[in-house]
Amino acid sequence: MFKTSIKDILGPLTFRNFQLFIFGHFISFTGSWMQTTTLHWLIYNQRHSTLDLGYFSFLTTFPAIFLTFLSGFLTDRFERKRFLQILLFLALFPPSFMGILLYFNYFNLWVFIFLAFLGSALSSIDMPLRQVFISEIVPTCHLTKALSMQALSFNLARILGPVIAGYLIVNFPIILCFFFNALSFLPLLIALKFIKPLPKKEHKLEKITLSSEIKDFLVFFKENKEILYIVLILANFTFFATSIIILLPMFVVKVLHSSAKDFAYLSSGVGIGAIAGALSVFLQREAKKELYYLIRAHLLWSLGVVCFIFGKTFMIYLIGSILIGFSFTNFFPIVNAYLQKRTPLRMRGKMMSLFSIAFLGAAPLGQSLLGFLADFMPYQSLLSFMLFILITINLYFLTKILNFRKKLKGDVS
Repeated sequence: MFKTSIKDILGPLTFRNFQLFIFGHFISFTGSWMQTTTLHWLIYNQRHSTLDLGYFSFLTTFPAIFLTFLSGFLTDRFERKRFLQILLFLALFPPSFMGILLYFNYFNLWVFIFLAFLGSALSSIDMPLRQVFISEIVPTCHLTKALSMQALSFNLARILGPVIAGYLIVNFPIILCFFFNALSFLPLLIALKFIKPLPKKEHKLEKITLSSEIKDFLVFFKENKEILYIVLILANFTFFATSIIILLPMFVVKVLHSSAKDFAYLSSGVGIGAIAGALSVFLQREAKKELYYLIRAHLLWSLGVVCFIFGKTFMIYLIGSILIGFSFTNFFPIVNAYLQKRTPLRMRGKMMSLFSIAFLGAAPLGQSLLGFLADFMPYQSLLSFMLFILITINLYFLTKILNFRKKLKGDVS
């Protein structure tokens, strides 16, 4: 009985395929966060300009988002394990070239923007592919836990990577950060040699035209309204819920009248909450209904926002930050699994591209809008507006899903 309970809790971690994958996945993301932190420091140290940092962030990330859409079609057309191996091999080169250039004391902002864009482009193609590949190495019954474990590893890497980068920058030549990032792709690349995807009779790599693929995908959406509602909930949550992070500096300066130290603590609070949220999903002995987690995520996020609306002390804001971070990893892994479980394997790559676009594209748009409105509206009114719009719209779509299920049960009866 005890052994069964442990196996139920660990779920995907009992499979060697997933053990190898998640270890390599964690190492590669730690290296990526190391490089991101190092590049921000390097550019500011060389140029002494926050404007250049803005150019760098925009030019290396936003254009690459459009490649995420292409990734879905490529993922569904090629053998996924081999495709991932090719991307990981190519990912070795941009950070290696950066390290070599710095070794010879050469720094040019536009050259580094170009190399960082290449890395970001590969990452944009890689992101949906990794999501789908997880569904090929663990049974469907463990998919939700596997994706929550992936979210956990991502957020741990997000905390650990900058810490390691800071230590290396202070104590060693900065080029080590770039070479370490290049090497960080090797564990997953090597692990893929030993990972054997589960047999899937459903997925056949057929040569069909792009127009036929798009038509097939659109027909699938038309016939599966529940999927469409979930994607709309995802986009709305990403647009509003994740955008509140950009307002943290404003709260620290205008409300708390504090410094960057408290900003760092609040940012860490979001990360700690995200880790706790991912663990709460992973450690469940029995898988609860997915809609329960979506409703819980909205409730926790709402409580976090209420802390920022009415709170006046650092501790209240820290609690709000933790609740908001917790809601993120109670939402995104669940939506990811929700979509993958209900999408045929032949078009799962395109579905994950849509998931990634909604995740990567809606966030900067929402942050831009909130950043603009924050200059004209009292923050209490702005947060109340965000809370009302998000809950109203997503409650409407959740109601549509419940009605759709009731109707489906009635038809079956």
